[in-house]
Amino acid sequence: METLSVRCKHCGAPLQIGNGTRFVTCQFCHSNLEVKRPDGSVFTEEMVKIAENTGRMAESLEVIELQNEIERLDREWARKEAGYISHGKNGPHWPSSSLFGLAFGIFFACVCFGMAFVMSNIAGMGVFAIVAAVMNMNKGAELLANLQQARS
Repeated sequence: METLSVRCKHCGAPLQIGNGTRFVTCQFCHSNLEVKRPDGSVFTEEMVKIAENTGRMAESLEVIELQNEIERLDREWARKEAGYISHGKNGPHWPSSSLFGLAFGIFFACVCFGMAFVMSNIAGMGVFAIVAAVMNMNKGAELLANLQQARS
């Protein structure tokens, strides 16, 4: 079996590896290394750095997946929203909801009847006060007439 001589990426110690070796542990600093063979050259790279890079790539991938999901939901909503919008002679508009119209009509009627009831009570009290005042004026006139008669 043919061996290659490479250096540890962490401490620089010489390492002997076989042709098919992909991973090696340095016997001096105990670093876990990956054996790289680009374009006929051979070197090592620390596994810790590879793990860190893999972690960063996984985080980036998760962010990209979330962005894709948001874009998919936006497209789906745009398709649904297009179905809700009516196009008339004055351009696009949201159709009115009959349920909303009914609820608003009931609310408006309650407010109007409530105001009418309150105002009739206030106006009724005003009319009552005027009638009572007029009746008291009549009693006062009778009392004044009785008093004048008693003096004479």
